Amino acid sequence: MKKILIFLFIILSIIGISQKYQNEAIEYLKHLYSYEFSTAIKMSTSLMKSQLPEKKLKQTWETIENAYGKFQNIEKIDYTKNGEYEVYIITSKFEKINLSIIISVDRNGKIAGLFFNQAQKFEYTVPEYADLKKFNEKDIIIGKKWKLEGKLTIPKGKGPFPAIILLHGSGPSDMDESIGPNKPFKDLAYGLSSNGIVVLRYDKRTKTYGNKLNDISLKEEYFEDVNFAIDYLSNLDFVDKIYILGHSLGGYLTPYIALNNDKISGIILMAAPGRNLEDLTIEQLEYLKKFENNNIEVYNNIIEKLKKIKNDELNDSEIVLGAPVKYYMELRNYNPAKYLPKLNTPVFILQGKRDYQVTKKDFEILSKYSKYSKLYDNLNHLFISGKGDPNPYEYYVEGHVEKDVIFDIINWINERGN
Repeated sequence: MKKILIFLFIILSIIGISQKYQNEAIEYLKHLYSYEFSTAIKMSTSLMKSQLPEKKLKQTWETIENAYGKFQNIEKIDYTKNGEYEVYIITSKFEKINLSIIISVDRNGKIAGLFFNQAQKFEYTVPEYADLKKFNEKDIIIGKKWKLEGKLTIPKGKGPFPAIILLHGSGPSDMDESIGPNKPFKDLAYGLSSNGIVVLRYDKRTKTYGNKLNDISLKEEYFEDVNFAIDYLSNLDFVDKIYILGHSLGGYLTPYIALNNDKISGIILMAAPGRNLEDLTIEQLEYLKKFENNNIEVYNNIIEKLKKIKNDELNDSEIVLGAPVKYYMELRNYNPAKYLPKLNTPVFILQGKRDYQVTKKDFEILSKYSKYSKLYDNLNHLFISGKGDPNPYEYYVEGHVEKDVIFDIINWINERGN
């Protein structure tokens, strides 16, 4: 159960080109960290089986974990081609160190090689639409009792400037909303501030104080801190209008926040759910099952629990996918469809067609309440471009928020006037 949740966390948070046998490489790695060595052997070529039989494969993996601790999660996936072989370099976090697990796959989809190296640190690559010479970046602190580190990107020039607060999706996100090598909030901040918009981003309270927070509600997870951020911007003489950009669950909550704070001039919803969390998550799990050869029963059990949440059949304190039942119940009260019709401020709704976490169905629900909306053909939940069937592993391939998204937001802000 613990191992499957390593991959399920992206449901509650959660590009390059997906290669032909990427799923096979990931599946093989799953068998290794789940100690299913006999199943891993069945995926291997005859030569690989002779050179690395089950007993030796088991010893190899145990040697790695004895030296570096237990496998934790995947952080990045790189791809290269070596003759007829597809080679996947999977940067993986172990308890003591990051390792590159190098898995080669032959033309028939069989595992043909397995190597381990110490992982190289991967540095953030500035997207081509960002110009570091056009803005300054400043470290800030948000909050009082629960102080959160953040950054303010400030365009160079006279001002005053419009400002945007970036509001995370679910889970303990950092200020960049980092997932694997990708940092969509950093992309947004750098792209927008290169074009005359102040951007404030900050670490989420659950990221900084996760172990110290008990029985957290949406007030502590979202509402208090975003209002601290609004107050911070309100006291800056170079800031004119203030907008909130909410991504995923942050977008779900943003209409309520704007309705209850008259300092907000408009909101931007990126991949915001239009349905309750349990409905959305059931749909995601049904989709993700096709990437699993094993553990299907685990998925089915979670789906059954989510259906019971829908029908109010579980105790409030029971934990489902890392959250108590009462968290799902609380979220129902903030469905954006309840608050969007009451807003006098403009709303911009953006959605990627390749997003399997929040889908076109949600976009259609929410876009009824706004004159400004856009659906992007090839973008996933992070608004990064890709091809083929969307899958949970593409988040670990380095990419950037699409340029069109950056400039659509800039144009929309500019049309509102400074």
